[in-house]
Formats: sequence, structure tokens, C-alpha cells
Amino acid sequence: MKKSRTFLGLAAVILIFSGAYIFACHSSHFRVSEIKIRGNNRIPAAEIAKMSEACLDQNILRLNLDDLEERLREDIRLKDMRVQRRLPGCILVEVEEKIPMLWVSLPACSSDPQNGGFYGLSIDQEIIPLNQKDFTDDLPIVTGVEIRKGEPGSNPMPESYRRWPNPKAERALEFYRCVTRIDPASSEILAEINVDDELNVTLHLLPGIKVMLGHGDFEKKWRRVKTVLAGEEKTGELACLDLRFDDQVVLARSAGRSNSGRR
Repeated sequence: MKKSRTFLGLAAVILIFSGAYIFACHSSHFRVSEIKIRGNNRIPAAEIAKMSEACLDQNILRLNLDDLEERLREDIRLKDMRVQRRLPGCILVEVEEKIPMLWVSLPACSSDPQNGGFYGLSIDQEIIPLNQKDFTDDLPIVTGVEIRKGEPGSNPMPESYRRWPNPKAERALEFYRCVTRIDPASSEILAEINVDDELNVTLHLLPGIKVMLGHGDFEKKWRRVKTVLAGEEKTGELACLDLRFDDQVVLARSAGRSNSGRR
């Protein structure tokens, strides 16, 4: 008898919730009337909302959010996104845009003189068009990768929001990923990464120190650079650090100071 009552009670609860769900799936109260966009900075919210407007006036409980995410993934400017329901009638779209991690100087092939031949380079080696707001960010600049249209043996011209198969750009990103992983604050003193010679990556640090890394273990060499800088009372007197030699650093100082030293 007790088991029967428990079963009947459970069945009643299931029926109540099932009925409530069926009612909600057909109720106008649960129709999508608003789309909220979060996480966008470069892309206008109206553009993202327009890609999602097929959701409007649809029942929020019956809506297939996977279909909406797939539609949003067609926009090559977006790196990732997440779509959520906000009852009773709101869809929240959270996006992650592709953003520049570095600037790359390509004045020889620039079709955008407004930006002076500068492009953005994402962490995935994609070319990101720059806008005026981007120039308020103090990002390191990659130099030494100039190419010309139609030049024999040149790399393909960069396309916006597409991976650029340029070995020098890849070398610069290899270094940048390495040092920012072990030293997130490195970007605060890193002004320029020159990859004109792929076997001798050259850096320019603030406040005006040239660093010739050579080739080899970027992590090891960057730690050595930081050790030298930490041991200098007046880093402004340093002009150059040369790490091209095995297990040593050659220092050059500004004019009027001791010309060189070894560490």
C-alpha cells in the first residue's frame, strides 16, 4: 500500500512537470523577444544580433542553441562563442573575438595607408585588421617580414582573419608565446621583435636596449636576459646584450661608459 502511494505521488509529480513543460513550450510568454550580446569590442553588437535574429519570436525552450552557435561560427572574426537561454524570453550570446597579440609592420604591401602598413597578428598567426582603438594598446611590433606583391619566392599576401603562412611571422610568435608563458610581464618591456634574420632574432626592449638572441632555447635565453637586467642598477646605461654565444652574455654600454662586459 505504501509503495503504491509513493508510485502514485511520483507519477503525479511527473505529470505536473510534464504538463507545465508542454504548456511552456507553446506559451507566448516564453517566446524570444530579446537578444543580448556580451564580449564584443571590435564587432558591433547589431551585427552579431542580426546573425541571431532567426531566434526572435521562437519558443525559447524549443530553440536549438547548437544551430545558432554553428551560424555564428561562420563569422571568421569570431574565435569562440557561447549561447544561453535567459528565461522567459532572452537569448544571451557571449562571444570571443579574434584580437591582435602583436603588430606586424608590412609597409611594402600595405593596401591600407591609414594604418601605415601595420596589421595585427593573432596568437594563432591570423592577420587582424587594425582600427584606431587598437593603436591605444601598446603591443610589441614584429619587423623584418616585408614582402612585395608578385616578388619571386615571396610569401602569400596576408588575408584578413586568415592564418598567414609566413615563416618569419611564425618565428616571432614562437618567441612571443614562449616568453609570455614563463614571464607574462615581458610584454611591458618588449617593444620590437625583428626577424629579418630568422637565425638571429633581435629584440628592442624599453628603454632602448638591443638584444641579439641568436638561435636556440628562447626560454633559457630570456631568463638570462631578465637575470642581467635584474643585476643592473642602471639599465638605462645598457645599449646591447648579445646572447649569440654559448652560455655567456656580452654587454655593451652607452657611450661614455665601460664599452663591454661578459656575464
